[in-house]
Amino acid sequence: MRKIYVILFLLALIIPSATVVAQKTKMTVGDRIKLIDADENYQKEYWDAAYGLYKELHSKYPEDSKISYKAGKVSLILKKYDEALTFLTRASQNKPKGVKDLEFWLGQAQHKEGMLDEALVNYEAYRKTLKGKVQTTDIVNDYIYQVSLAKKLISMPVNVTITNMGEAINSEYIESNPSVTADGTTLIFSTCRPENTGGLKDPTFGIYYQDIWMSERDSATGKWMDAELIQGALNSKDHDASPSISADGNIIIIYKSVNGGDLYYSKKRKNGEWREPEAIKGKVNTTYFETSGCITADRKTIFFVSERPGKGQGNGDIWMAKKSGTMEYEEPVNLGPIVNTIDDEVSIFVHPDGKTIFFASNGKNSIGGYDIFKSELADGKWSAPVNLGYPINTLGDEKQFSLTADGKKAYITSQRSDSKGEFDIYEIDLSNYSVPDPNGTNTGSNGITSGTISIFKGKVLDAKEGTPVDAVVKIADEQGHLIEELETSESGDFLIVLDAGKTYTVSVNVSGYNGYEEKITLNKTPGKTETIVKAIFLEDAQ
Repeated sequence: MRKIYVILFLLALIIPSATVVAQKTKMTVGDRIKLIDADENYQKEYWDAAYGLYKELHSKYPEDSKISYKAGKVSLILKKYDEALTFLTRASQNKPKGVKDLEFWLGQAQHKEGMLDEALVNYEAYRKTLKGKVQTTDIVNDYIYQVSLAKKLISMPVNVTITNMGEAINSEYIESNPSVTADGTTLIFSTCRPENTGGLKDPTFGIYYQDIWMSERDSATGKWMDAELIQGALNSKDHDASPSISADGNIIIIYKSVNGGDLYYSKKRKNGEWREPEAIKGKVNTTYFETSGCITADRKTIFFVSERPGKGQGNGDIWMAKKSGTMEYEEPVNLGPIVNTIDDEVSIFVHPDGKTIFFASNGKNSIGGYDIFKSELADGKWSAPVNLGYPINTLGDEKQFSLTADGKKAYITSQRSDSKGEFDIYEIDLSNYSVPDPNGTNTGSNGITSGTISIFKGKVLDAKEGTPVDAVVKIADEQGHLIEELETSESGDFLIVLDAGKTYTVSVNVSGYNGYEEKITLNKTPGKTETIVKAIFLEDAQ
């Protein structure tokens, strides 16, 4: 017994606040130790352990406002917003001594739970307690702005239909990172299911290791078929996450938790299976965290998120790099302070037009958590990002976004009232969408994309055998200027996104075959993306 009291005395010197509270609430010796243990877990950022202990102690000592306060903070960190609101509201009824930021944390809980007026009151109350320059530089100012923006955007919801993709895609586990091909026929995503390769859980996070799954859209019904674990050697027993699929559906970019977090790519074989991933070559990967890479339809540019030091704005930033070889890229360029913030950018998607990007950020212009933003490239400069609006973005987290070439369907990761698990994948009908502009500052297009495009895709095949031919498909404009050279995939496929309403010359020259040349006209139909599918048969040279 003497040993226990000596330990308590020594710990009391280190964590006096816990002991003082314990004495005032007449805790048992065992509960004093639990409180000290909870505080230690909090300091070490062992959130789950701290949460369990604080919650247990709160049930025994509901009038202890200091325990309520701590339980509320940890609940917020763990995104248990309803519990956080309960705990912090309880704490506010008898404000604990020595706590100067209760209004801030209560405002956070109210913000997340949609109590925007109440959150604003508490944020303002907290700001008034700050002195000097801190009053104008503290992060609470960003949250006050976010609440004001949220009230505006919620009052002017965008015209969309958002649908949970159901059991064909979602499960009771976490689904995330949806990515769709330009023609909207193939969807990939990552998920943490027991059916994944190896079937093991990550001991750090307590979730199954992520793998990549795929679904195809039924051409007859238009419905997505039941997703399956992607075939081939792409997935491993570790995390294979944050995937993006190329516009033509033949390359997948993935994140692997190696070397601090690097980007890899996998190519589709002739039989439809996927090759073992290889690290992207060149200057993209570092010993820092790289994730969420996406290549343009012509494969000449990669956009990705990195936490590398140097010219970054802070935390994760969006970078871009030009192609220097096959899946090899030059020194990356930071997209700069117009796009990146001092906060966190966590995902990136580049539309097949090559000049419109969508990304997730928890910066000042979000309405709560991570939101999806759009920026367009014009005259060599990126436009100021615009929030896609409510209800695409909510007071929770929306972290990944992908869009078909025609701009009609988008896919997003979100946690909503009808989610089957923590996060699900949702399909958004954008047929009647226009960008919200609550402050009158949007400098980009009002639609989800800028301009009208068409898709030209097909296969290059041996005319006699019907087998794929490795070829380079050249596209020239009406003046004969070369626009693009497309390397076919292993299955002979090619896809390019072009400006609509123009005529192009398509040519293919492969050794041993007669040359091929044809003019194609891509129609321009307002509100619609035309698709031309062409099988190019090459005759043996005589």
